[in-house]
Amino acid sequence: MSVYKDFLRLLDFSEDETEHILPDWEQACKSLGLNESDVRFATDEWLPKHWDLSLHGVRMCIGAYVRELIELSKLSEYKARGDKILYCSMPSHPACVYANKISGGDGLHISFPDYLLTTVLSAFFHKHTVLADGDTPCMNPLCGHCGMNSLHADARYKGLIVEPTVVWNWGLYCNEGPKTDEMMDGISGSHWNYVLSTIPKDYNSSIPEAEDSFRVSYLKKQLEEGQRRVSEYTGIVVTESDVLEAEEQYLRYLDKVEKLTDLVCTADPQPITGNELTIFSAPTLLAFDNGFKHLETAIDVLTDEVERRVSRSEGPLPKGSPRLACQFVPFCVPWVSAAFKENGVNLTFNTFFSLASMQRKYFDKDDVYRSIAQQWFVTPSAVNMMNEANLVTEMLRRYPADGVLYGFFSFDRWIGGLEKTLIRVVEQQTGIPHYYLEGEFWDDVRYSLSDRLTRIQNIAYTAKINHMMNGAGHAKK
Repeated sequence: MSVYKDFLRLLDFSEDETEHILPDWEQACKSLGLNESDVRFATDEWLPKHWDLSLHGVRMCIGAYVRELIELSKLSEYKARGDKILYCSMPSHPACVYANKISGGDGLHISFPDYLLTTVLSAFFHKHTVLADGDTPCMNPLCGHCGMNSLHADARYKGLIVEPTVVWNWGLYCNEGPKTDEMMDGISGSHWNYVLSTIPKDYNSSIPEAEDSFRVSYLKKQLEEGQRRVSEYTGIVVTESDVLEAEEQYLRYLDKVEKLTDLVCTADPQPITGNELTIFSAPTLLAFDNGFKHLETAIDVLTDEVERRVSRSEGPLPKGSPRLACQFVPFCVPWVSAAFKENGVNLTFNTFFSLASMQRKYFDKDDVYRSIAQQWFVTPSAVNMMNEANLVTEMLRRYPADGVLYGFFSFDRWIGGLEKTLIRVVEQQTGIPHYYLEGEFWDDVRYSLSDRLTRIQNIAYTAKINHMMNGAGHAKK
């Protein structure tokens, strides 16, 4: 039997769908340099070892990512028939991006190629490159560049990412992505169409950004102008009703993520690991061409499964095990969570994302772009440091944690530079200890389990001692 078919069956693709998409899946693997051995390794070893495949919802969620990657591999076919292609960078607000799909229908395709390639290759196959032996990376791997940007550059250089109609680059967060694209334009000689939405980061932190009417109005205009320029390239008019429909779909899914997070973070024992929780929460900062339909089905199934585990007091670790929140659980390097679990500590929720309850209070169906701007400004990772510290503190007061783990964005010139100061502020506000494990979120090219294990063991030992002496680490009220 085909190893490619075994992989799809492992992720609960039906027999009919497996037969239908098998040729596309085989072609997608071939284009990414995944051979039969790679697929067999993922099927038999990597996925079962690092992901809880006993849960139907987890298998379905990984399947949703695979479906999206297959769509990415077919974009050259869609382009040849005259369809429009819109690329975006992660993170961005899903409603703005998906509104283009709602308006354009089957004639427009949205994709986050950098995120999809990196996540599927790293998290599910433990592969970090699309290069063949002897190929030279576009970006020196010793310079500490973002793994997602590095893979994007190499994939574009190899022609794996078809030229889009337009790229909507959300430079509101990542400051390396726009530079990578500019570099690749120079290397390839092909100049793609770009729309850049950005906002100055030198903000006075005396009040929350979501409450600053001038800053909110500025971002609202940036988003409206960005959409206007995107539509000039695609020829597809996106109305505010399209954006509202996308926003409502997004908030519905976000509600489900918060419900799952509540279950995971308040149950003892913790029913699933941070890896499983994060592959569901990460898509709240991007949009799939398939929308949330596959993800919603998967999270509904997983929520039912988690509720059953909670009722039976089941989990990967015993009741009373300590848990660490993370700035962003590094699910693209899933052995990190596994190593902590083997040392008796759960990784749990992410302080990178805002909860549905934080965002819904800014939802106004009569001013949807303003709503989106304010929702962006309650995303901890997208605001000034003092604002982020206060948002993180709010989460830590809601969910018990014995510590918080940072360090997986140490390569980043913005986040990496601020987070060590941020750690001190949140520690002072909550009394919860913070730990730093230097690494890379997107891949483990520059580090390994063997050279991080001692640090992981020390953090786990300290967390267990603190838990034993103080009980579950509740933040100061």
